[in-house]
Amino acid sequence: EEILSSRPAELRALVEDAAGLGVFKRRRHRAELKLARVATQVERARDVAGEVRSRIRPLALQATAAERAEKLSAEVAALESRLAALDAALLEERLAELEERRTAAGLARRRSDERLEALLVERRAAEDELEDAAGRREAATAALYRVRSGAERLAVRSEAIGRLVDPLRRDADESERAAAEEPAGPSRAQLEAAATAARAERDAAAGAERVARDRLAALERVLEEREGLPPAARALAERGERLVLSELEVAPGDERALTAALGTRASALVASDPQAALRLLDQARQEGLGGLTVVLERALRQDVRIVERDELLDVESGLAATRDGYAYDPARGELRFAGEPAEALVLELEARRRALAEEVEAAGERAAAAAGAADGAERVAQEASARPIPRRLGDPRLLRGLAALAERADAELAAAAGLAARLEAPLRARVDAGAVRAGEIGAELRRLGAAEAELRREAAEAGERAAALEVELVQLMRELASLRERAGEIAPDEGEDRDEVATRLERTRRRLEGVGPVNPLAKQEVEQERERLAELVSQREDLERSLDELEGLRTELTETVERRFEETFTAVRDGFADVAATLFPGGEGHLRLSEPEDEDEAPGVEIELRPAGKKVTRLSLLSGGERSLGAIAFLFALFLARPCPFYLLDEVDAALDDANIGRFVELLRRYADRAQFVVVTHQKRTMDAADVLYGVTMGPDGVSQVVSRRQPRDDAVALAS
Repeated sequence: EEILSSRPAELRALVEDAAGLGVFKRRRHRAELKLARVATQVERARDVAGEVRSRIRPLALQATAAERAEKLSAEVAALESRLAALDAALLEERLAELEERRTAAGLARRRSDERLEALLVERRAAEDELEDAAGRREAATAALYRVRSGAERLAVRSEAIGRLVDPLRRDADESERAAAEEPAGPSRAQLEAAATAARAERDAAAGAERVARDRLAALERVLEEREGLPPAARALAERGERLVLSELEVAPGDERALTAALGTRASALVASDPQAALRLLDQARQEGLGGLTVVLERALRQDVRIVERDELLDVESGLAATRDGYAYDPARGELRFAGEPAEALVLELEARRRALAEEVEAAGERAAAAAGAADGAERVAQEASARPIPRRLGDPRLLRGLAALAERADAELAAAAGLAARLEAPLRARVDAGAVRAGEIGAELRRLGAAEAELRREAAEAGERAAALEVELVQLMRELASLRERAGEIAPDEGEDRDEVATRLERTRRRLEGVGPVNPLAKQEVEQERERLAELVSQREDLERSLDELEGLRTELTETVERRFEETFTAVRDGFADVAATLFPGGEGHLRLSEPEDEDEAPGVEIELRPAGKKVTRLSLLSGGERSLGAIAFLFALFLARPCPFYLLDEVDAALDDANIGRFVELLRRYADRAQFVVVTHQKRTMDAADVLYGVTMGPDGVSQVVSRRQPRDDAVALAS
């Protein structure tokens, strides 16, 4: 019933199974699935290849631009290297020129420094000379002042003595006239003695003053030939500050011993306390007077012992010195030798000059005292002339002696005035010469100062030029190193024009700027995309070849299926017609291919049965037995088309009547020599026709048992019930 009710496609499937087309169809199905998958992959590969091709074109343009920019960049780099080589050559020339200029500037600066140093030495010498000239001028001025003062005092005294001469003479004449009447008293002898003592004192004072002046002149001449005190000490001493040597009392012959004992303090200044010492030092520093030593006043109170050389080292405290210039300070452990250095000698001479100046002042004082005594005598004479002298006291000889004494005093004062006049001329000459020399030295100092300023300016300018050249030289050396690094191994061609290279470089740079921004990775990317495209094309070609192979396999399988189906269908159709003729005596049965409902579907198989005496248009109009016989005919047609060792038929005869069962049994016997048939049935006639019977029954114990029975028959038909 199921067979006859099946659709044509289902019947075709049964025929295909009989033809063994399931394997081929499954292979074809797998091939079609793979074909669809490969077709999809091919399509995808084509799409991806299209996308890659669409990217390759702009990337190729970018790569072309990048390649062009790379070439232009290489050309720019080459031109820059050549230009750098040319600039380096020019810079080397400039560097050599600057090196020469720096050397010349350094040489000029050294010459300026040497000239400046020589000028400073000359200026210091001029300043020292100016200080010496100023000192000598001041000393000469002081001496001139003292000479003028002494001359003025002598002139006044000479005039006064001159006024006394005439009265004394008149008194002498009167005394002579009165001498006969009265003897001279003791007052005249006293006056004469006083006058004699005054003359002696005046003569001694004049002699001492002359000796002192001679020694002072000799000492000043020696001092003119020696260097003076240090500039700072001299300058401050001229302003009234006290020197160490001026504060000490030195016995004649002990000068070298004192110089050795004092050491560098011999040219120092004296201060009353530390604050005064600091004031002097600050004053010397602020005025730029140079080095200065200041000794406190209490330090000068220490006595210096003058000893023999053998006793020098035995001294345990204080200062000790020898007259030949050795000094020893036990507290400091110092042993010094004064020797005859210029500074010590100058200090010694300066001390002697001061001592002689003091002697001159003492002589002047003694002369003044003598003049005072003379003045006393004059006053006595004046008093004698003013009042009448008793005749017993008016001795004409005494009066004449006084007159003679007055005349001699006048003559000596005149001589002293002449000496003063004679001393004034050379002193004035020395003062004037000192002023002239001071002016000359001042002019020389101004000239030296101007020259020094000019030399300092030139030295500063030379230093600035040297510094500027040094900075420019360092900068040029850096630029040269950079240019050499940029130029690399490129050497400039001889005769190559730098301007032409610079023009080409500028033109190439404009071309490079015209290219615009580029993708430096475009060349690499386009190569990668091309490789990817080639790989995709290769994969697509492989897929297309696989697609062709699968298509060929499918076609081949389709052809095989169709051919074998055609062969099997023909065999089944023939077998069906044969079996149908057996099962339907006088009737007929046919198999035909139906038209498919879908173009993609294969044509199905339809069964046509026409029992004898019936015109059946549809199988549904057949009886149940006829339908069963039709199905049996189709099954046996399939069996005949594809023979098997045995066949299993499960109650196919259930709907058959006895006549049709007979036909069925006849059909089994007809093909029993080809195969064995196992029939499951409840029909007795079918069981009677079997060779062997197999049954299942229940034994006495209630257990199912299989029972078999072989029937003696020649037919090879086995029936089971």
